Amino acid sequence: MRQWIGVLAAVCVLSGPALRAQSYSAFGFAPSADLAVPAFTDEELGGLLATLDRFVTGAPLPDRQPSTRSAATDALWQFGRRLQTGRLSASQEGRVVAHLDRLLNAHPSLNAAIKGTRRVIEQLTVGKPAPDISGIDLAGQPFKLSDYRGKVVALVFSAEWCAICRTQAPYERFLIGRYERWPFALLSVQTGSSRESAHAASVSDHLAHRSWWDAPANGADNGPIAQAWNVLGWPASFLIDGRGIIRFVNVRDEDLLKAVRQLVDEQVALDDKARRRK
Repeated sequence: MRQWIGVLAAVCVLSGPALRAQSYSAFGFAPSADLAVPAFTDEELGGLLATLDRFVTGAPLPDRQPSTRSAATDALWQFGRRLQTGRLSASQEGRVVAHLDRLLNAHPSLNAAIKGTRRVIEQLTVGKPAPDISGIDLAGQPFKLSDYRGKVVALVFSAEWCAICRTQAPYERFLIGRYERWPFALLSVQTGSSRESAHAASVSDHLAHRSWWDAPANGADNGPIAQAWNVLGWPASFLIDGRGIIRFVNVRDEDLLKAVRQLVDEQVALDDKARRRK
């Protein structure tokens, strides 16, 4: 990680105004390819729907026991997460929603899980406007996600007890420092045993950014913000562009750095274009 960041920092320095595009390309250099979100094919989507059906209806899968209700609930969540990794066409989205409606009619006991997955498809996939978040930060002050319109936002769902979340701290610290003067903000939704414990974990990880406190509700691990975003596992992340559109979901490590870089570059270009119009 440290070596990778050092290379990235060196590239950032060398890519300043003194380096012209002609000489850059003349020596055979080329910018790295942008991180792309692939489109689902109809065949691929059909396979995912068939897999979901096998879990929900309880038909056995190879090397697996027949599904239980909890397995069906988990499968619905994992299905939604899988569809967040790609792009759905309007017709494909309609196909998925209709399929979920049929499952709900056949399995009313899965009402909450199916509706949560439907909300993911309709509101929380790549290309959708990010729902606003309004809440209280770890210091007890109110703020909203929409306050950051015009900036690229890395929205991270984390928990004090989540070991995997802690592995992302070096990347998050790098982003905070690297883009301190750029149109970028790292925001998080924190849950755990208490607001004080969540704040202590942030201090321990040296992460100075604003976080919503998302108190667990009704004995669940997730709070109302995480529930609205159908976050049932941590960490979860959404990269949102300056227009408030979800562009990447659950990218981590070097992919997170790469995705932020290309969205910030895009926002800077838009800002420059807007200034030239004035």
